[in-house]
Amino acid sequence: MRQVVFNALQTSLSGGIGRYCHELSKAIYDQHKVDFKIVIREEDKNSFSFADIKDLIIVKNIKNAKQRNFYEQFKLPKLILKKYPNAVIHYPDTMAPIFAKNKVIITVHDLAFKSVKDAFTWKTTLWKNFITNLSIKKADKIVAITEFTKSEMLKYYPKINDKISVIYNGFNDFSKEHINCNNINKNILDLKDSKYILTVSTISPRKNIDGIIKAFDLIKNKISDYKLVVAGKNGWLYEEVYKIVDNLNLSDRVVFTGGINDDELKFLYKNANLFVYPSFYEGFGLPPLEAMSFKIPTIASNVSSLPEVIQMKECLFDPFDYKEISKLILKIENNQYFKDNIIKNQSQILKSYSWNKCGNNMVKFYLEG
Repeated sequence: MRQVVFNALQTSLSGGIGRYCHELSKAIYDQHKVDFKIVIREEDKNSFSFADIKDLIIVKNIKNAKQRNFYEQFKLPKLILKKYPNAVIHYPDTMAPIFAKNKVIITVHDLAFKSVKDAFTWKTTLWKNFITNLSIKKADKIVAITEFTKSEMLKYYPKINDKISVIYNGFNDFSKEHINCNNINKNILDLKDSKYILTVSTISPRKNIDGIIKAFDLIKNKISDYKLVVAGKNGWLYEEVYKIVDNLNLSDRVVFTGGINDDELKFLYKNANLFVYPSFYEGFGLPPLEAMSFKIPTIASNVSSLPEVIQMKECLFDPFDYKEISKLILKIENNQYFKDNIIKNQSQILKSYSWNKCGNNMVKFYLEG
């Protein structure tokens, strides 16, 4: 039986990739088609109760990304070689274990650090370029999460076509899950009786939060009973977004929740009137799919992977044109037939994505050789 060691150390240390680690490892493990070992932090043990303890490699004292990177590069490859010399190692982000003797698979989610100016600090950009260049050479096989991501990789690394396969992410259908209101901050609970437009992302330049704020400002008097809710933690250069809100005198209409837990996220989706995802660049983009599952009309940028994932042209806008964003918001607000048709089509699109399907395709990928 093919043996795979899956590195899930990022599970609660990073947002989207952390969720990818957890959901994909569970979907693969539940199939029992490969001998599957999962590397986790001790703090995340409860989240992996689906796996037998003998199939978990539990690591202590990983508190931050630097400690994780060091462990992944220098300690974990030696441990795997000693205990599982014939295993394939899967690192589910762009960084491969450079000195590993085992065969290595990596998942590449995006190359924003190459394609998007000011996506990260210069130090982070330098590090990501350095480690990605080495990782692409080191990896025996590479998973791209969309055709867009594959095209980005081939743009920068044109000789690796034979290494790459596209396996789409699943998404979390939170709409079927219980919401524990005791686990929700009061400022979020207070939104229950409000009408609001929701966007979910870390506040950083490539997420284009200033674009949705400017679009909202253009139509604030036409949707005077609406608020704009920005759900996500502060990231790189977040201060500029707060300045825009102050300069436009929108402090009473724009709500910043800060970082949120799963119950708060579900609550926000459930009670939102419209979901807008104005990002300049995404390797996949999970939040729009999550929003769709709550039957919220969902619109998003017409760039990067988003048209490929969302599949509905009528729900896409130019993220560089906030007037276009505002017009599409008003069209949904004023045209009930258009709104209902979007929601109906979204239900069909969601059938394309599940972690079960993602896990099944990944197992096939493992077994190919």
